[in-house]
Amino acid sequence: MSLHLSGRGATPRRIVLSCDVAGCPVQVEPPAAERWRSDADASAWARKNAVGWTSDLSRGTDYCAEHAEFSTPPAAGVIPPRPTAAERDRAGNPVNRDEYAARLRAQLENDAPATGLPAMLTPAQVDVLTRLLDELAGVYQGEDLGALASELSKTIDSEAG
Repeated sequence: MSLHLSGRGATPRRIVLSCDVAGCPVQVEPPAAERWRSDADASAWARKNAVGWTSDLSRGTDYCAEHAEFSTPPAAGVIPPRPTAAERDRAGNPVNRDEYAARLRAQLENDAPATGLPAMLTPAQVDVLTRLLDELAGVYQGEDLGALASELSKTIDSEAG
């Protein structure tokens, strides 16, 4: 959610709710409100009047009706949905990172044996690729996607060296 001041003092504030799922463009702007005692009052009013939207107040996030499940706390021992930043399903929704990692692992396992063709990457490209994979592994440390990135980085580095 963001609060936008549209003028000084007496002019109404614009309150814009933005869905906090990566890549979701959905926003809603309730009617401009008069002066509020605090931003918390304006936020509470906007959330109350955004039909179908949910929020996770502990994380300060808001979700459109299509992504409302991301604001539901998981049951004990259940890993909450972790959406990808770029990968989407056919409907355009983010894919769960764990499912994405499993799909990528299966793709690697089903790959044909090496062709024996000369390497297609320069040493500099291999270095950059392994560094990017290491960075991805650090961002998703402790997740299947991070482990896959780390393993692939080590494999590429050992085969290139």
